[in-house]
Amino acid sequence: MKTLLSICLLPMLVALAGCAGVTTDVAATGALPATAATSQPATYRFAPTPAQADAGEILPYQGLLSDGLAQRGFKAGAAEAARYLVSVAWDTHPAEVKVVDASCGAGCAPAEGPSLPWFGRPYVHTLTLRFFALPDGNEVYKVSAVKRDRNADAREAVPYLVAGALARLPYAGAPQWRVKLKGPVSAGTADQAPGMPEVLSVSPVNQQ
Repeated sequence: MKTLLSICLLPMLVALAGCAGVTTDVAATGALPATAATSQPATYRFAPTPAQADAGEILPYQGLLSDGLAQRGFKAGAAEAARYLVSVAWDTHPAEVKVVDASCGAGCAPAEGPSLPWFGRPYVHTLTLRFFALPDGNEVYKVSAVKRDRNADAREAVPYLVAGALARLPYAGAPQWRVKLKGPVSAGTADQAPGMPEVLSVSPVNQQ
């Protein structure tokens, strides 16, 4: 019986290994300048959401996010010099719990595959960046990245969410995108964030 079970599971495991690449689904609204192509970086500062401020939460992997923004022409600056206020929100919930975002659309909710309970419960991890123009405080841009896996610990998903959200910032030309990623060489430790995953491809989602 054990031999038969092993034979049955082997093709399934091989198939899963072939799909080992990580995919994030990205939705963007609003507009940001293509700062990476200019000589003047856009200054910004992070601001916690009210819930984060009340809970005293520390932004996970803030250095990873700051480095990614810097590579795209954004520079962290003092409060009085910042051009943008950047709000960062994280969420992890079981996949069975449906969270609908009207601005996200079908691109952030691809069809779910068959549930395989012996591989663990599926989870959805989401990162949302919102850019508010200063000094008026109007929201000018929002980008959300979604990753699905079977790991309840959101910390392992964060680097992929950051890489997905920033892969082609500001994602001009289409509202929804799919980003394929390869895991970083450095996995990181409890005291150190992992490196940024490698972006393999970025493509708009067909809305037809």
